[in-house]
Parts: sequence; structure tokens; C-alpha cells
Amino acid sequence: MPLNLYYHPLSPPSNVVRIVAKLIDTSFEETEVSVVTGEHLKPEFLSINPFHCVPTLVDDGYALWESRSIITYLVDKFAPGHSLYPTDLQKRATVNRWLYWDSGTFYASLNAYFGPVFAGKPVKPEAAEVFKKNASALDESLKSTKYVAGDELSVADISITVTISVASAMGIDTSELKNVEKWLKQVESDFDPSTWQTLVIDSANGLGTYFKSKAFSS
Repeated sequence: MPLNLYYHPLSPPSNVVRIVAKLIDTSFEETEVSVVTGEHLKPEFLSINPFHCVPTLVDDGYALWESRSIITYLVDKFAPGHSLYPTDLQKRATVNRWLYWDSGTFYASLNAYFGPVFAGKPVKPEAAEVFKKNASALDESLKSTKYVAGDELSVADISITVTISVASAMGIDTSELKNVEKWLKQVESDFDPSTWQTLVIDSANGLGTYFKSKAFSS
């Protein structure tokens, strides 16, 4: 049975998975799930993922959700030994550390900014400041490394790149962080131009536009 990815085109975690799949030349069927209209809460999707979130990957009946778990699974299964997710214990631990930082700190602080708006609540400017402080910590770390986890592109770079690109599209300006800007240009150069444009820039701008329409409409 083929792989199937349940996703939403404006979901940053969904696009992280789609990017990694392209980088390791792995294809899957894609089933769009509209979280706006509540498709993720319908019984047929809940039977696959009771946590009703996208992305969700189904591999021959095995369902897996949480993007950072999905991307490491994909590399281990379809491109074992790939530098995106190294097998060396310490290198892999460093990649994992950055993935957990993105999930628990960086993306979490961004979600604290935009999440309430999607629930019909006012934007919290102070949350944007927390995100910028986290971005400054990333900038400091990138003084000494080419990529977040060392000298090679990893799945952690992809996840964090999508996070910061979405933040920029939502109006959080981090352009003064020169190490981050240099790193982003490096990551962009590692992508196929169409992948970068479609799954990083266009998707971030689409979500940013939707966020602004909700947050700042009169």
C-alpha cells in the first residue's frame, strides 16, 4: 500500500514533511484535510488520528502524527544513513535537540502569538517579543555553525526554517539577525527553487495573509 499524507497546504508542520519527502526523493499520496471547515474532526479522520491534527502519515495501516516524528521516520525508512538525520549517536542527538527546541520553544512561542487569533481572540504582541528573543538565541548559536546542528543540512534546519519563515510572513521582523539571515540563504540554496518557493515562501505568505485578515480586520 502507498504512503498517504493527510495535510493542509497552509499548515507549517505539513509542509516540513512535504519538503523532507522531496529531499529524500520519497513520494506519497496526499489527502488534503480542511481544518477550517472541520474535516479533521469527522469520524473518518478521527479513526485514523484521534488527536485530529495534521500532518498525519499512514504507512500501510500504521498512522503517525507530529511532523518531527514523521520526518525522522521517513529518513530512517527511505533514506537510512542520510545526512539529514545522521546515524552517528552524538550528531543525531544534536539534531534531535534542535527539533525538540523548535517544537517546545521556538514554534511554541510563535503559536502563542498566532494561535489565539485563530480561536477568535485578540493578538498578543508580547508573544511576538518572546519569539524574537528565541530567534536571537538561534542567531547567537549560528555564529559558530553553518547549520543549526553542525556543518550539514539536517531535518532540524528544515523545521526551523519553516517556523521562522511563517513568523516573517506574520509580520515578526527578525531581519536584524544577520547570522539567521545568512543561514536562511544557505538553506534556500540547498533546496530546489520550486520547492523553496512553493513549500516555504508561498505557504508562509498564505498563512500570514490569513492570520492578518483575522488579527487586524476592523
